[in-house]
Amino acid sequence: MEHSKLWDLRFKWTSDGQQQQQQRMGWCNNKDDPPNSHQKSKSNNDARNLNSRVRVWVRVRVRVRIRIAWRAADGRSREVIHCSKQLDNIRKDYCEIYFRELGENRSCSITDNIVTTEDYEMSLDVSTLQINWKNPVFHRWNIYKISNEADYELVKIIVHGIRSEVDIRISPGVHYLGLLGIREIGDYNIYLPSLVITEADIHYANGPQNVSFEYVDDSPLNSMVINNYIRKTMNNTKQIEINNTNTFEIPTLTMEENVFHGKNNMSGVTFTGLKVEGLTAKTFENLTSLSRLIFDNVVLKDFSFLRSSTLQESLTSFIMNPYVMDLKNFDKFTNLETIEVNRYKFFANLTAFICESNKRDCQFTFGINKVACPLECNCTYDREESRLEIDCGWKNLTTIPSLPVPKKGHSLLIFHDNLLTELPYNSLEGYKNIQSLDVSYNQLTSLSVSQLPESLYFLNIRYNNITTLSPQVVEYLHSVNTFFQYDNKWIIYCDENYLQDFFRNKAKLLRIKTSEFDRIMTYANADIPASFLRKFFVEHIDHLYLEANEDEIIGAHDSSYSHLKAMEYLNTFIWMFMGEFDEIILHHLKDPCPYRCSCCVERQTGELIINCRNLTLQFYPRLLDLIPNNTTLYLDANEISYPDNNKIKYNGYPSIQKLHMSQNLLTELSLSLLSNNLTYLDVRNNLLIYLDDDVVAFLENRENVTKVELSGNPWECNCRKKVFLSYLRKHEPMEYETALRRVGITQDKCPADCICCVDTSNSESLTLMIDCSGKDLREIPPLPTLVHGQATLIFERNNLEKWPSSLLPGYSNVTRLYLANNRLSDIDHLPEKLIHLDISNNKFSALDGRVRGILQKRMNSSQMKLSLLGNPWTCSCKEKDFLVFVKAQARNIANASAIQCSGTGRLLIEIEQTDICPSVHIYFTSLAVSLLILALSLNVFVCFRRPIMIWFYEHEICLSLAARRELDEEKKFDAFLSFTHKDEELVEEFVDRLENGKHKFRLCFYLRDWLVGECIPDCINRSVQGSRRIIILMTQNFLQSTWGRLEFRLALHATSKDRCKRLIVVVYPDVENFDDLDSELKAYMVMNTYLERNHPNFWNKLMYSMPHDMHSKRRRSDAETEV
Repeated sequence: MEHSKLWDLRFKWTSDGQQQQQQRMGWCNNKDDPPNSHQKSKSNNDARNLNSRVRVWVRVRVRVRIRIAWRAADGRSREVIHCSKQLDNIRKDYCEIYFRELGENRSCSITDNIVTTEDYEMSLDVSTLQINWKNPVFHRWNIYKISNEADYELVKIIVHGIRSEVDIRISPGVHYLGLLGIREIGDYNIYLPSLVITEADIHYANGPQNVSFEYVDDSPLNSMVINNYIRKTMNNTKQIEINNTNTFEIPTLTMEENVFHGKNNMSGVTFTGLKVEGLTAKTFENLTSLSRLIFDNVVLKDFSFLRSSTLQESLTSFIMNPYVMDLKNFDKFTNLETIEVNRYKFFANLTAFICESNKRDCQFTFGINKVACPLECNCTYDREESRLEIDCGWKNLTTIPSLPVPKKGHSLLIFHDNLLTELPYNSLEGYKNIQSLDVSYNQLTSLSVSQLPESLYFLNIRYNNITTLSPQVVEYLHSVNTFFQYDNKWIIYCDENYLQDFFRNKAKLLRIKTSEFDRIMTYANADIPASFLRKFFVEHIDHLYLEANEDEIIGAHDSSYSHLKAMEYLNTFIWMFMGEFDEIILHHLKDPCPYRCSCCVERQTGELIINCRNLTLQFYPRLLDLIPNNTTLYLDANEISYPDNNKIKYNGYPSIQKLHMSQNLLTELSLSLLSNNLTYLDVRNNLLIYLDDDVVAFLENRENVTKVELSGNPWECNCRKKVFLSYLRKHEPMEYETALRRVGITQDKCPADCICCVDTSNSESLTLMIDCSGKDLREIPPLPTLVHGQATLIFERNNLEKWPSSLLPGYSNVTRLYLANNRLSDIDHLPEKLIHLDISNNKFSALDGRVRGILQKRMNSSQMKLSLLGNPWTCSCKEKDFLVFVKAQARNIANASAIQCSGTGRLLIEIEQTDICPSVHIYFTSLAVSLLILALSLNVFVCFRRPIMIWFYEHEICLSLAARRELDEEKKFDAFLSFTHKDEELVEEFVDRLENGKHKFRLCFYLRDWLVGECIPDCINRSVQGSRRIIILMTQNFLQSTWGRLEFRLALHATSKDRCKRLIVVVYPDVENFDDLDSELKAYMVMNTYLERNHPNFWNKLMYSMPHDMHSKRRRSDAETEV
């Protein structure tokens, strides 16, 4: 079949009229065939492609022969679909008929579908009938019907055995069909000594569609055979080809003048590899339908046949190779469209296209409107696309010149990269016939229907200055197949619904750049199968992009919602990889309108409206660049939850004036979304539990400028967000009360000038914090009654002069009371559960005994904390009990060491009773008491000398008493730690306490101080000798260790020679007895004291057992070294 541009295939299948269509087109349907066996299968027809598929059911021994209806350039319908039965066997009584017609004395036999007579042999195999004439001399036609039924057909008939070019058996296929009783065949071949004649698509009544003659050998009789055969051929023949494929010789073919007489339906004649003679004007006189004439590698000296008036009117295509052709011969060929020649003599006024063999582009000189190709432009004809390309790009042209109209096909005007400010009107010569127009990269500011060609299928206005389209232009563009408009900054007014709809529908066409398509599909595959997506995309004819309709993708699955979300992700990936082709850029945004949103400008106010309501969006729309301050963004009724900074850019949000975000899933409101231009913010009915302090500060600063809607959120009454709660109570008091009641700690209202919140720092018990600080209040208002939990009252920085009454509602529930920076001077009644009291910076001068008693009791029972700083405390003998109280409870009083006496500025903690209560009687009484205490102390010291010495040494008091003379002060180590390797983890606490403590002893133990490879007994002996003390860590592991017992014995022997006790045994709880020791060591343990590790005073005893005076010297020496 010819190229799709030459033949226009048309299928018209309908379910209602299918039966009539089948009958009209000659369908035959077997009774066993499915009822819809000839229905058209599903087709996918878009604006560029026609893809039709026909399903044909084929049954055993029944072949359906299909001819598809086609329409040629002349507009007349041709063949229709027809069905007939396939012939598989020659009738069994063929020889009986043969004998009946010719007599019994003739010879005929039939075996395995092979008929043999004295004149011929005829065989049938796979619907191909071969006739081999055995008798070189023809006597009579003795071929008969090979089937006793009608409507049978064959695929092919092949005739062999004809030896003479003048044999009458050289007859057209219809003659043999009539003899054989066959309706039609696909091919018919006659093999002659010097020729092979082939007919195609032969019908018994209409003859063949095509006839070809193939030279096998050069014979002087070939011309006669060809001329006679053509005359015998029926007049419905469409194509005749005469070919010689032997390149070594060129036979001569002489055509007779009247050879084509009556062939009015013939559309094409082809001569190949021949020297053709005899062609005259009369040869083609009757060929009124001849449109194509081909001379391929032909020697032709006489071109007088081109003067045929019939040929000049009918011919549309002429091919002549390889000789030089004078194109002036075609001056009068009014319908000639293409001339294919390799060499030619130019003729200027020719409207036909001049083509070269095997080349797609043809030269163009003159249009049918008598306009030549513009001087500034280049005109070429693409014969595969049937398109005249008028290329005027890059010429700095300011106007479009008159344009030629091609003889065939349509015109494409390329006018990009010029200085065009407006399009011409349709009256411009040749302009209205343009079907493809590229005016990109110009300076156009508007479009008008009167300035657009009548039947455009392609329009490219990219990179111009057009900002709007009229309703007429939009209606016009609906019929334009491909429309490119990128980088025109569109201004769409809100009352221009037609323009909004146009660009919204255009935005639904997903156009992905071919170069980025595979990568985008790979990333999108995680959310929606790429194989599913790919089947919706169709590649553009110029391979610039692949296109799909988003609505078709969303609606192609049962779960349209999931596909809607997947498409949102797909759009994000397209943006990430800059994969969108021909984006729609808006003037105010400098970018496309956000995904699935609509954008327009209010004509009266100039306000930019971005409407993204109810689109199930999950992410904030992309607003990449700064936008006008007068912008309103509607995001209501979506599924936006939180900002994702990896996918969303917010450069445009700081310009938004009104931001609507109600009915989403917001859990956070980012400050980056809020602009200094903001006048309205709606975040109602989201999932917000608080606003960050920076957001609250922003809204507070714009209190009189920005209206804020906050209702319908599950606000948390958490004290960590006290700043927000204060803002919420001020602007949305009902929302605040709802949030407080939602906690369930109280059902009462919070005092009017206070903020109530819940402190969740203590997971065991909730605390209601009532903050009334800084409100210039003179009395504490009634407090909420608690259902459960505790209460904290913050009443700082007010003018409170009188202590709250015990009858105050809710006062008894207070556990923490902050009353700093008021004017209080005395305490009346304290809540029973109070654990923290702050009365800093008031006017207290003293606390009476009753209050001190209550505080003393609370501090002893619950570690109550008290803040007294900043009061004018009286430091007199009268208030000496208060001084004693402060000193005694200093650990429970905040900054007790900074409390000052009024007037003197002395620190209260430093004042002694004698400083404020001097007396002689008291002096002598004190002396007597002191002497008595001294005597008692001496007795106690004698009785409890060792514990006292240990206590002195621990607190570095009277070190001269605690110190004792050491005999081995110059030894390297203060102590040698002896332990088994199974108890290595015990060493760390001794190193930390003894070496890193305040006394800084030097220890020796094998893990650190023994050299590798030395004899262990020598190491033990050297460590014992070089240490002033030997500390034995006696565990059950030690008792069972051979080396441990050895170290014990060496230490015992070393200490037995000294006059001081050097051995310190530390017994751990897992040692129940000393039965594992030998008698000597066991006797030592029984006769001497040792330290128990689990004793509460263990470390003090151990410190005292360590060397004293040497240690003191070392500390002084270290101090001097540091100085």
